[in-house]
Amino acid sequence: MLSLKKTLLVSSLLVLASCSGDDTDEWNAVEVPNEFDGLILPDSIAQSDTLYGWYLKDMAPDAMSSEKAGSSSGATNSSGASSSSAGSCSSGKSSSVSSSSGAVETDGDSVYASEDYADASKVRLLPPAGFYSDITIPVPAPQYGGIIRCTFDGSEPTSVTTAFTSPYTVTKNTAVRCAEFLGDSVARKSSHTFFINEKVSMPVVAISIDPYQMFDPLNGYYSQGVRYCTEPCYEANYWKDIELPVHVEFFENGSSAMKRDWQIDAGLSIIGQWSRYRAKKSVAIKMKSEYQDGRLKYPIFKTRPENNKFKAFNLRNNGNRFVGDYIEDPMLSSLLEGSGLDYQRSRQVVVFYNGAYYGIFDLRERLNEHYIETNYGIDSKEVNMVKHIKQNVTASGGTIDSYVAMLDFIHTHDFSTDTAAYTKLKTMMDVGNYADYMAAEIYYHNGDWPDNNVRAWNTADRPFKFMVFDLDHGFGWDWAVSGFNYTSHNMFSWIKQGGTNRCLGERCFAEIYIKLIENPDFRRLFINHAAVMLEHYLNYDKVVAATDAMTATIPTSEMDRDMNKYPRNEHSFDKFGANLKSYASTRTSIVRAEISLEFGLGQDISVEIASTGKGKVLLDGMTLPSNDYTGRFFADNDMLLTAVPLDGGVFEAWEDGSKANPRLVTPVQGSKFVAKFK
Repeated sequence: MLSLKKTLLVSSLLVLASCSGDDTDEWNAVEVPNEFDGLILPDSIAQSDTLYGWYLKDMAPDAMSSEKAGSSSGATNSSGASSSSAGSCSSGKSSSVSSSSGAVETDGDSVYASEDYADASKVRLLPPAGFYSDITIPVPAPQYGGIIRCTFDGSEPTSVTTAFTSPYTVTKNTAVRCAEFLGDSVARKSSHTFFINEKVSMPVVAISIDPYQMFDPLNGYYSQGVRYCTEPCYEANYWKDIELPVHVEFFENGSSAMKRDWQIDAGLSIIGQWSRYRAKKSVAIKMKSEYQDGRLKYPIFKTRPENNKFKAFNLRNNGNRFVGDYIEDPMLSSLLEGSGLDYQRSRQVVVFYNGAYYGIFDLRERLNEHYIETNYGIDSKEVNMVKHIKQNVTASGGTIDSYVAMLDFIHTHDFSTDTAAYTKLKTMMDVGNYADYMAAEIYYHNGDWPDNNVRAWNTADRPFKFMVFDLDHGFGWDWAVSGFNYTSHNMFSWIKQGGTNRCLGERCFAEIYIKLIENPDFRRLFINHAAVMLEHYLNYDKVVAATDAMTATIPTSEMDRDMNKYPRNEHSFDKFGANLKSYASTRTSIVRAEISLEFGLGQDISVEIASTGKGKVLLDGMTLPSNDYTGRFFADNDMLLTAVPLDGGVFEAWEDGSKANPRLVTPVQGSKFVAKFK
């Protein structure tokens, strides 16, 4: 059996290699290992949907005759495009699947006979997934002499599922899952979602899942056999630490998609805390070997599309901001692009479960060791990924050992006088990254931090870097965080308080700042890094641009549909980000004032830092946004400038004649520091 599957796989590859365009794109959507370890590879992975259309058009050309058409009527794909040949290598002609006879029509004048479908279904169990005006699924033909069994509710077929013996007319959005059984064993399987007269003008994520295991009370089950209980409903699946097998499909262009762009078998689990109360629930989608091997390879995000290999992602309901807006969290974190800080790339999508509409979600990267593999090219097995809440440190990848060692080192040293200890700490923690991270969290006015929502990663040869995430309690959100004034709390006071849990001292995250800020070198570095972050990344203009760009991806019609399904009565819902822009209008100036007050600094000054020739200048280790940077800094704070040659360049001197490198300077209004390279 395995050798036969390998033969089929090789044949498929030869076919796809002879094509161009979307055929190879879909094959590349999932990287499949060369060795199958004795597992039967599902045909949903081994062959692209377009192979079905290719078979019909190129393997059975004799069937392309109007004489075989009879009187059957063709059912068109709702986008007007071919359902069976969409994206195929043979032609771009439109075709359709008959709603009555199981025939395929090409350009309205040629139809395949039912027996040709039977031949084709030996290669593909089902017609291509997608958006149709109507469709009848013909009876698939066994490839291995087994029995075809199908379900139409999202559950996986089993050996006792009713055999599929007559055509099935799809009259509404339906998740169809078929498998060919040899006794109790599955020889091949497919899961396809068929949308009927569905119009969606955003990317679509379609999830097939056993409805009896599902977490949705609207579907009739809070959990297996539990139909109702009061919140918190701990008997419900969405309060349990469980993972459910799912099949996931993605349509980049919504209902105008010519074909689905990728599909994976994966595990689904609930994420979030109190946001689980909401009917729209956040979930994690994780690829594991128990579902399928390999990684999803597709440019899901427009930002850094080259970082396109994924092992997992989240579908988030915007957390506690579910009742307030669509984009606060992803918008704020997106401001960090280019800063070197880690954050979750994201995009807004519409999600369907078993063909049922579930609204707008934030599809975003998942912060785990695979995030590092995706964005840094580091093998995930080499990564220590830690979560720090109050005094508790846990690892989702690797171990906590090096992080705890860093915390203990900080606790036992006085950095105000011990320069050797600070030098040692810089090998354990990227202090520049930490300064940028702290500046960002202070700007976000995040009350659910620093005693919560802290994550960091390192490897054996890289110091710890911190990661920004879960900002839904920031930017003036008025839901209670105990002891935190959401409009006016000074963030330096909040940090030194240890957050809402007053976590101070040994193994508390706040202790890192409290002890490190006493070191004069770090204090200087932090102030200068914060000045650049506030000038270039964290400001009103960037918030307005990011807000407008994100809301533009969500058509008003889609917002209205989502709001109709999930009425928000607790807050005045901010569809277009007006509240976010309003908060941003004063936030940068407030943070600058707090920094000046905290460190006893002078007035704002304008300073230019530039380079000529093959090189750049680092400001206290920070790469500036440009090689000719002018920004607002704080008077009475020195700068450490380092001239760094690039592309074989050689540092000559500073424009004022100094050859010191690095160079400690005291800027004043209008200061200009230019490094010359040759």
